[in-house]
Amino acid sequence: MSRLTDRMALAKIILSELNRQALSRTELEKKTITKAGISAATFESIFRYLTQSGYVQKSSTAHRAKYTLTNKGSKLIDAL
Repeated sequence: MSRLTDRMALAKIILSELNRQALSRTELEKKTITKAGISAATFESIFRYLTQSGYVQKSSTAHRAKYTLTNKGSKLIDAL
């Protein structure tokens, strides 16, 4: 598999988890690492991209707020 394909598969795992329910960053990281067998640094890289690109957002401004999927993120899941 190519690196892009690997990253898109990881993005799909993260987005799918958030599509089921809102999760804290730590909960999401644990689930993703368990499912994909990746490092925390790899998760951080993909998660940062998804957040900065507007696919994932915090549900509130609270420090430990849960993350949710945006409409843009829902469309990306369908495309993947």
